[in-house]
Amino acid sequence: MSTDYSRSVRLGGLAAGVDEATLRERMEDSQIHLTADGRLPAVAETLVVLVADLRRWPVRLSLDPGRGPRQLNDELIRRLVETTTGIDPDRPLHIGEAQGNAPLHLHVGTAPPLGTTVAGAPDGHGVRLRHTGHPFPRLNAPGTGLGAVLTAAMLAGEAFKVVAGLPKGKFQVTPVVDFCPVLPGQQPGIAVARLPPLEQVLLGGGGAIGTGIALILDLLQVSGELTVVDREVFEKPNVTSYSIGTLADATLGLPKVRLIDERLRRIEVTPFHGTIQASIEAVDAGTLPWPLVVLGGLDSIDARHDLQRLQADLTLDGSTGGPAGTTVALHEALPTGPCLRCYFKANHTGKSAEQRLHELTGIPLSRIARGQEPLTERDLECLDNQQRELVGQFLGRPVCGLINSAELTGRTDDGFRPSAAFVAQQAACLVVGAWIARSTGLVSGPPRRIEYDTRFGPRPDQMIDRRLPSPGCVCQKDTNLISRVRESRRARR
Repeated sequence: MSTDYSRSVRLGGLAAGVDEATLRERMEDSQIHLTADGRLPAVAETLVVLVADLRRWPVRLSLDPGRGPRQLNDELIRRLVETTTGIDPDRPLHIGEAQGNAPLHLHVGTAPPLGTTVAGAPDGHGVRLRHTGHPFPRLNAPGTGLGAVLTAAMLAGEAFKVVAGLPKGKFQVTPVVDFCPVLPGQQPGIAVARLPPLEQVLLGGGGAIGTGIALILDLLQVSGELTVVDREVFEKPNVTSYSIGTLADATLGLPKVRLIDERLRRIEVTPFHGTIQASIEAVDAGTLPWPLVVLGGLDSIDARHDLQRLQADLTLDGSTGGPAGTTVALHEALPTGPCLRCYFKANHTGKSAEQRLHELTGIPLSRIARGQEPLTERDLECLDNQQRELVGQFLGRPVCGLINSAELTGRTDDGFRPSAAFVAQQAACLVVGAWIARSTGLVSGPPRRIEYDTRFGPRPDQMIDRRLPSPGCVCQKDTNLISRVRESRRARR
């Protein structure tokens, strides 16, 4: 089974303004070479994530383990090789010196060798990035799992600018980057030694951002309990856009909630394979715990509005988007406002995903409503020849996961913007950073909206704004009803 690079190539094509065939050819001609300081705290975590992010593109990838006291150990090399093989067995990680002419050289550490284009190192929960010629300061704290993922994602972002061939004006090279998603306006180096356990927390969405959140929580060695809600299964296109999962997982068609459950080794996960609406009904029936904190990684306005209807004490929503799918954002929401409806206005004129799928494929809306049931030959009987050809390639898959797969065939373009792992990971870092900040008291005050485009990098002086409730929003008009709902759910705990 070959690796499906359609999503990463599509995002690169959108960002570079070229067709996907041109972008894929450009990527396949690209060589990325890695080196690292084996003594750097969190170097293993950073390298595993970075190697996986880069292997999710059809590039040539090599790693020099180095020599002497800073050499990478054999066990880490084995993990890196296994990581790349799980994503694409046909493009192995080359161990040794760089192959080909003028490779892009990335280094994990603060003392990059000659020829390095850009180097990065986790500093506590944050990252320090330096292009050639710009020295690193002394790190303030050992790198954490959050700092490791952010460092890997930002190094991959720097590589993306080069291998995708972004044109002038579509990106910015920032020679010095110092950023912490816990305290975005301050220098890196924050490292909470003992993170609180997850208590009555729900993760809404097991897609690109949701798997990024799960990856970070795992690397931070967080404990506790977590409810994970998602209705879809893990498929081939997800392998190159999600932070966890292999080709073997895609072959099995694992529910995304199970994929996350298997990854979170220290957390007691309650997987809920269904919609957010169904999870709300389960909460009100007393069969699912009511969350006090919600971490969101959803990709539609309607789903976010449903997530808000859980009426948790705090909702931390992560998103990707923008013209090229490279913009990341955090939205902090409260039941008293601003809520997610304040941030994301309802689109009363746009068509639902179900309606678009019906128009694209001819599948009846009544059948689409039974989204968890796998597509069968019988479902093809009422379709015309063209529709049958399109839908037939998805036999055996749940209908609920079909809309994005159908769009990726190139037969429609309704604004769908695929994410890339390095982009979604930066959104996930904002979510987990906000959870750390709010749960430990490092940040208080009004809810924040944080946003930046990964092609240009975080800009602490202009990426954060405080939000107030929108006048006329449901959270302002129905305060008494929301209060009664919360009291009812609190009584069932």
